[in-house]
Order: sequence, then structure tokens, then C-alpha cells
Amino acid sequence: MMNMRAMPVDLPYLEEAQQGLERHFALTRFRPGQDQVISSVLSGRNTLVVMPTGAGKSLCYQLPATLLPGLTLVVSPLIALMKDQVEQLAARGIPATFINSSLSDLERADRMRRLRAREYKLLYVAPERFRSLSFLETVSALGVDLLAVDEAHCISQWGHDFRPDYALLGQVRKRLRPPRTVALTATATPEVRADIVRVLLMKDPQEFAMGFDRPNLFLGKQEVGGDADRHEACARLAGIGGSGIVYCSTRRAAEGVFSELHGRGVKAVLYHAGMDDDARRRAQDTFMSAKEAVAVATNAFGMGIDKPDIRFVAHANIPRAVEAYYQEIGRAGRDGQAARAVLLFNHSDVFTQERLIQGSHPSEAVFGDVWNVLQSVEEFDRGVHVLAGSVNASEFEVSAALRVLEREGKVERGSRGEGEHGITLLDKATSAQPHSPDAQRLLKSLLETFPVGRQVTTELTILARRIGLSVDEVRHALGLLEKAHVAKVRRPFAGRSIRALERVPFRELALDLSRLREQERLNLALLRRMTEYAYTDRDKKCRRGSLLRYFGQRDVDAACGNCDVCTPEKMPTLLSHGPSASRSRGASSAAAPVVTNYSELASTELRRWRKELSKDLGVAPFIIFNDATLLGLSAALPVDREGFLAVKGTGESRWERFGPKVVEICLMARAAGHEPQAVPEAAARARKPTVRRRS
Repeated sequence: MMNMRAMPVDLPYLEEAQQGLERHFALTRFRPGQDQVISSVLSGRNTLVVMPTGAGKSLCYQLPATLLPGLTLVVSPLIALMKDQVEQLAARGIPATFINSSLSDLERADRMRRLRAREYKLLYVAPERFRSLSFLETVSALGVDLLAVDEAHCISQWGHDFRPDYALLGQVRKRLRPPRTVALTATATPEVRADIVRVLLMKDPQEFAMGFDRPNLFLGKQEVGGDADRHEACARLAGIGGSGIVYCSTRRAAEGVFSELHGRGVKAVLYHAGMDDDARRRAQDTFMSAKEAVAVATNAFGMGIDKPDIRFVAHANIPRAVEAYYQEIGRAGRDGQAARAVLLFNHSDVFTQERLIQGSHPSEAVFGDVWNVLQSVEEFDRGVHVLAGSVNASEFEVSAALRVLEREGKVERGSRGEGEHGITLLDKATSAQPHSPDAQRLLKSLLETFPVGRQVTTELTILARRIGLSVDEVRHALGLLEKAHVAKVRRPFAGRSIRALERVPFRELALDLSRLREQERLNLALLRRMTEYAYTDRDKKCRRGSLLRYFGQRDVDAACGNCDVCTPEKMPTLLSHGPSASRSRGASSAAAPVVTNYSELASTELRRWRKELSKDLGVAPFIIFNDATLLGLSAALPVDREGFLAVKGTGESRWERFGPKVVEICLMARAAGHEPQAVPEAAARARKPTVRRRS
């Protein structure tokens, strides 16, 4: 790893790079470290760059692209970011484009024609584009002077955002044989860096890790007892002044925080992947333009957000990984002024994240049930939610199972078609005066064409051509008419049909889930590391130092002077009472009943087994079973799958992995004369159960 302060001032190609910086980007100085990276790239070295969001990674390949004679091929997973960067480059007179799934066939063909005519200096693509053999042959024939792999942590299963298509880029690089490759990421531990180098087949790369310390960013944690505490803490942070972002782990949590802040008079916007494109775009535009807006969002928000005056980032729930956390808090204080990053922490959130991880890595039983349903029909076309209901699993689990089955070539999904909408104009339609001009135009056209009170079917493309709007504008206008009770709308099936490609019993499918189980183990380990960061203050260790050491920085001071451990007086007061007070007042969930009657023999053996297994797996014991679930098992003493799953906090994946051992211990306890006991309904929700020994 290069020590940036030890780098020589005299760098090859520095003068040429400086001239390019001024000519193409109208800048006079490089940000720290950029000149060393650009010099390495122009020298023909394979280069790995670990640089935080906002530190100027893009320039590290965009500037060399303007100086090299041929094509620079940029791999990025983010369609919105591709579009933004291409627009910015075009505004500077640099010929660049992107080719991705957002383009029509005609647009894609035109850009490929211009690419073959060598009209572009930079081409942005998603990694999935290399599935096309014709595309790969075209760029191979053209020749690539520089291959830039952005968001390179997606290569590694140790990364917080692993993507299988990224894992194929080494073979792509072998085929294209670019004279130089640069891999860039905002968050990469030493393990992830090693994976990037290995997967991309980079020999002797020059590595740079820099800029992780953000001394203007105060790092803190606030213990919370429940939603009421979270809402109050977020409102108080917003009340300090300036723009902010509140990250939530689920859409439902984001909607709850947004509703509460909005009700308190905070100028808040909501952003998550479940909203339509127009709503997300409006939310982002409002946030970017308003001086003191607060965005309440899932982690879908933030890629490409470069608002310099964000004064705080709060995490209402614990993130899944330190890498994701660091990337998200890095959006605060980019103007160099004081800003805050506050983690609102309740250990129960760790269990929520654990369940989300397990849901995205479904059990073999879920795969089997889904496969059996798909075997019973030629084509399943009733949507994932119906499929999930028929196998008694969550949509989240079923969607994850379908992704794996599709990746393994066992199922295929049909294209997403719009189909016909059913529209019924209501009596109010003849006198309605919509506020939106688009809704007015649509209503006028509908009244001229369709009768009131009778359902008619039509396609949005037809309506769009008739009134001169885009399909998205017509869809939005139709939604406004529906909300105003002017029209009743029956939407077509918006999902994709699902078809099994083999007709065999599940046991003969030969589905290898070992990689899925390994990914689950890695994700749980990343969650454990994030939990350890949350508890840094209990160990009296500098929070900033812990974060910097995590990313491999060695020269870390013992005290930073700007975190809740080193300078607790700087931590703002975010609650009017201690976090336990909200629970006692009932603002959070009421105190849960506790398991008080259980087999001590089973409890002792289960704890011993859990401790040994946690060491073998490299995870915290609570990741296997939390204490409340362990006591529930010690009381119920299950001897089969049904009894095991009846205990709160278990689940199918735990039955498959741990069920036989748990049953073995419970049978031993029963053989010793211990009787199963009824478990209180909410026992497994108890955070720290009080245990009384049996007599």
C-alpha cells in the first residue's frame, strides 16, 4: 500500500496531466492523491484506488481518457450515475456515452454505430453488458486503452454489495487485453482489496488508499429505546439546522420516520425503491435545491448525490456493514464545514438486519416449495406475491430464491409488458378541473373518446400518442385522476411470468446452494463488525480511530477530538429522557414476558454448543441464536421441525443448519426427565430476559 506522504513530488506525466486538468476540466489543482493515481494510470500501471465518496475518484480515469489516444471503457453498476457523468463530460466537450438497459433498441444501435466510428473517448456500461458476445467482440476489435472498473468492491463477496456479474470481469479483461486497468472503490477493507486484485487478474498493481479521515465530521451514537426515540432524535438533529439525510433499513421504517418529521413541521422528503421514478426524481430535486431539507430514505438514495452543505447523516437503524455506513456518512460535510454522523442504536435492530440477511439467502425448503409450484403449471403469471403466499414464505425470500434459480438456468422470466389498462370514468369526470395540466389534457381526451360509467381498455402508449405526452407522464396523470376519484383504473399484471426450464423433482435438480450459504455467512460476519463499531464507546476506544483502522490506515492518533468517545460534550442532546424511559412509558413496545421455567440442562448444553459454533463460524453467539430464543428452546425442548419452528426467533434456515443438534440436546434433556414447558408468546422479543433457576 502506497504511503501518500512518502510519494515523490516528481511524477511522470504530471505536466501533461496538469495541462489536461486545466484544458478539459477548468481546474487548477488536483485534490490530494489524484495526481499520483493519474500518473500511475498514464504510466501504464495497473492501479487500485480506494478513495472515499466525494474525494474525486472519477477524475482518476476521466482525465487519462482525454489524454490517451483510444477508448476508455468504464464499468459501473449505476445507471443514474452513468447518465449524470456523461452529461457532465458532454458539457465540457468530451465525447462520452453510455449503453445500458434504459435505452431503446434504436438508441442502442445508433450508439454502437458511433462507437465503431470511434466517435467516443469514454463509454460507460454495466457489467451485464458483457453477456452480449457481439458487444464484447466490437470493443475487442476497437481496442481499449484504459479499462476503468468503478464501484470495484462489487467484485468481492466480502464487499457489502457483491454482484455476480462483477466476478466475471477478470475474464472480460483477459479477452480485451487493455494496456492498463484502474479499479476504484469508496470502501474496501484489505480483504476486499485482495479480492479485487485476484478477480481482475491484475499483476503487481500500484495500490492507493487515501482520504478516509474526515476531521470535520463528528462521529457519534445515540442509544434509543424504540420508534418514539428515533423520531425525536431525528427531529432534534433537523432542528439544529441545515440539510440532512436519515437512512432507514426498510421502506416501512422510512415511511414512519418521514410521516413523523413531516407532522412536526420538518421539510422532509421520502425516497425509496418502491416509489415510482417520477416521485423519486421529484424528491431528489427538492432535496438538492432546498436549503434545509431532510431526506428520509433507504440506501437506494445517495449514489451520485453531491450536495456540499449536508450538515448531518443519521442512521435510524444499524447498517449491514461498516463499508456501507462509511459511504453513507461520507455524504455529510463535503464543504469542509462541521457536520455530524449519528448512529441511532438499539440492539434489537441487529436481529432485524439478521432476519433481512437470512431472508435474502432463503432456506432449501423455500427453494423446494417454489420449485414444486412452478412444476405444477406451464407458466406462473400471477406475480411473486401470490407465489409467496402459496408457499407460505415472504416475498423477499421468494424473490431471492427466483434470482438464484434464474442465475443457475433453472427458470426463466418473461419480459415485463405494459398490457392494457382498464379505465372507468366516474360521474365526477364531467365537472372535474384537475390542477395538473397533464391531467387536464388526459381527462379531456378520455371524455372525448370513452363513455362515462363503463370500463374500457386501452394501452398507455396509445393515450400518449393521442395527447402528445410521454408514457411516464400519462401514467402519472392517470394516477392523479384516480386519486381525485375522477376515474377508476384497473392496471395490467405488472410483473413477469415465471417458467421452470426443467421438469424434474426438486431432489433431482442438483441445485448447489453452497455459495449462497457462504454469502450468508460473510454477510453475517460483516454485520458483526458493524455491531462491534456500534459498541466502540463501551470499550472507551476512539470511534474515528476504529473506523480508520478498519480500512487499513496505520497512522491513527489515539484520540481524534471529534467523536462521542473523545469529546462526549460535543454530542448533541437528542432525547428529552434516557432511552429506557420511552420503553417504560409505553412509547416503544411494552415489556415482553420472559421465559422463567426451562430445562437448565438444555440451556447449559445449548450455550456451550453455541459458544463453540460461534468460534468455528467466526460470528458472535447471538447471530446463531439470541439468548431469548435459546431459553425458548430450553423450555419447549423441541424434537422435530414443527416444534422447533414454533419457538420465536428460529426459522427455516436455522432449522436446516442447526436443527439436528438442537433436537439432539433436547432429546438428551427429555431423557434426563425434563418436561417441555409452554413458552410465553412474546418471549423471544425480550431483550435481556431475567432467568430464574429451576428447583
